[in-house]
This record gives sequence, structure tokens and C-alpha cells, in this order.
Amino acid sequence: MRRTVFALAIVITSAVAQAQVSLFDLGLGTRAMGLGGAYAALAEGAEGLIYNPAGLGRVRGITLDSTVLAGWVGAGYVGAAMPSLGAGLGYSGTSAGEGLGFSQLALIAGFGLDLRAFGLPALGGIALRYQSTSIAGEGESGIGLDIGVLASFTTGFGQVQAAMVIRELSFGGLSTEFVVAGAWVSPFGLLAAVDLTSEYLALGLGWSFMGLTEVRVGLRQEGGLFRVALGLGVHFGNYTVDYALLTHPLLSPSHRFGFGLRF
Repeated sequence: MRRTVFALAIVITSAVAQAQVSLFDLGLGTRAMGLGGAYAALAEGAEGLIYNPAGLGRVRGITLDSTVLAGWVGAGYVGAAMPSLGAGLGYSGTSAGEGLGFSQLALIAGFGLDLRAFGLPALGGIALRYQSTSIAGEGESGIGLDIGVLASFTTGFGQVQAAMVIRELSFGGLSTEFVVAGAWVSPFGLLAAVDLTSEYLALGLGWSFMGLTEVRVGLRQEGGLFRVALGLGVHFGNYTVDYALLTHPLLSPSHRFGFGLRF
């Protein structure tokens, strides 16, 4: 009984906290969360739009990405990207008893540009977010602006990437987040990434075998809590299937399932 009451209290408290932050803080990118959320310097496609809109500047063709989060709170995301443009829709919700549930609906749309055409060795991007939150029948909404840059350098040891992002520069109802990130991608399929933000620290490692599978592991420190992440991605033709597991020291682990298309 105590465990049930404790879990219920966490749900209610978390729901109230969610009203002040973004739905996307739940981690709605399956590949990204398999790396613990260390993704601002690796961002690409519709999933990358959540972490750094500058990644839209290197999109080739058309990409579709989706994520379903299964755990103590349910959430989902679906997005699409084409060269320089991307948009996505996210949803989360739970019920902690009559009149105590909450839900969130979020929209994001962004634009990315290769700034090398202007003599700058980087990509740049902006995105606009809108979020509507309802808790126990009471609603509020907020709008925020993302601004990101992403630089890439080729070395004898592989590709080194660096990023800076301001997320949810708020016009009301959202919490602004500052991000400094870096990543290294080797010619042999190894990668390492780190995101240092005003909200969390994320470290991620990955290994891709012949571009067909990618194994991921991550560590995330947030609010004094340490969480371990594990992930796996499989590519076949134009299709991508991803899975990520993120542990929690108080709650049960959350699972993310992703499906993507590339044209």
C-alpha cells in the first residue's frame, strides 16, 4: 500500500513539474536516449530537431522518425524532415486517479542552413515550439524558440563535432535550457558524445557495424539522479528500427521504440 501511495505521489508531483517544462524533456528520441540524451552534436533528421535544429542543415532526402515511450508515463513523437526543413508532433499523458491526470501536446517546426555557403564552418538552425498542458482539468500553454549551431572538423582520427544550443528561449510557460555538446565519430564505426546542459549531463558511446546495426550505451545525470541507458538500432534498406532502455533509481525503467524511413 505504501508503495502504491508513494508511486502515486511521484506521478502527481511529476505531472505538476511537467507543466513548467517541455514534453520533449521526457526524451522523445529513441536513438538519442540510447546514448543517454547526448545528441546535440550528432543531431540529424526529424529526431535530431528536438536536440539541435542545426542538424536539419545536413539532411539529405526525406526522413520520417517516430518514438513511442512506454513506462510510468506514456508518450509519443512523430516527425518528418527534408533538406533544411523539419517538423514534429509530441504527446504525453497519464492518469493518477480521478481528476489527477495530466496530458501534454507539443508541436515543433524548424529550419536549418549550411552556413559554409557564407564562409562559416558550421551549420545553423532555429525551431519554434508550442506546448499545451492540462493538469486536473486546468490548462496552460507556452511558446519557445530553439537556436543552434553545429560545427564539424575532419581529423586523422575521425570526425569531431561541436554544438551550442539554446532550447526553449521562452515567451511564457517553458523553461529555457542552454547546451554545450561535443562528439567524435571514427571511421571504424565508433562514436562518443557528451551534452552538458543547464538541466543534465549526458555521456554516450556507440558502435556501428557496417552501417547495419548500432549498439549504444549512455549515462545521464539529472537532478542528482544517475540513470543508465542502453540502445540498439537496426537498419535495412530504407527502414530503421530502434530501441532504448533508460533506468530510474526510484521508478521502473522506461522503454522507447522507434521506427524510421529514409528516402
